[in-house]
Amino acid sequence: MELNLYDKVAIVTGASSGLGKTIAFMLAEEGAAVAVNYLRTADGSVDFAEDADTVVQQIVDTGGQALAVAADMSVEDDVLAMFDTVEAQFGPVDILINNAAYLPKGPITGYTQEEWNYTFQVNMTGPFVASRELVRRLLEVERPGKIINIASLAAFRGSTTGHLPYDASKGAMVSFTRALAREVSKHGINVNAVAPGMIKTEMVAKTWEQNKERYLARMPIGRIALPEEVATVVVFLASEAADYICGATIDVTGGMMMH
Repeated sequence: MELNLYDKVAIVTGASSGLGKTIAFMLAEEGAAVAVNYLRTADGSVDFAEDADTVVQQIVDTGGQALAVAADMSVEDDVLAMFDTVEAQFGPVDILINNAAYLPKGPITGYTQEEWNYTFQVNMTGPFVASRELVRRLLEVERPGKIINIASLAAFRGSTTGHLPYDASKGAMVSFTRALAREVSKHGINVNAVAPGMIKTEMVAKTWEQNKERYLARMPIGRIALPEEVATVVVFLASEAADYICGATIDVTGGMMMH
């Protein structure tokens, strides 16, 4: 199936590693010009510029178009500036993948209010600001567009390892997806979400190896997901082939969330 993304411009947040990186690669393979968003904090304590530049170089080396763009998704001004930077380089944005996320760990008794608030600021407020900005720009010129939110199995099942703020934020993302889809679908803007289970990325490699048998016992399909298997669904939702899918949350959990 040809997904026909050659005239599209996409922003993938949190694309310097993991699932976001794979989504960026696959969008570029389908012809989209891709903005690879990465985190750089104002104080410089966190900066994934090198990783993002590597992703961009790999895309360019295979004939694609890509641009690394720093933006802390917890900072509204960063998010708005990201759109200006991408538009100046590639033209109007058509596709937004809200993938960046913060994942704290600990029992409820160990969390501070600051950790709770920061998790929601990155995982939910950032996607709200980015989605609002894309919708605003699309409506101004009466263009269609796609927003795909990366939710999680944890939005429905919770976690057994103490990720309460993350789980709650992903539940909010599912509701956000439905509400935004109801509001903007009549304008040709499709909003959907993907809810993955565990994915074999750098972030979970150590945890996976230490607890493989326990995790496998929960997976009816009998194995962990590859990033490409989740990214394929995301890229499909970003294409014209998915024009009639609206307000959905697609389960990509290997059978862990049958419904």
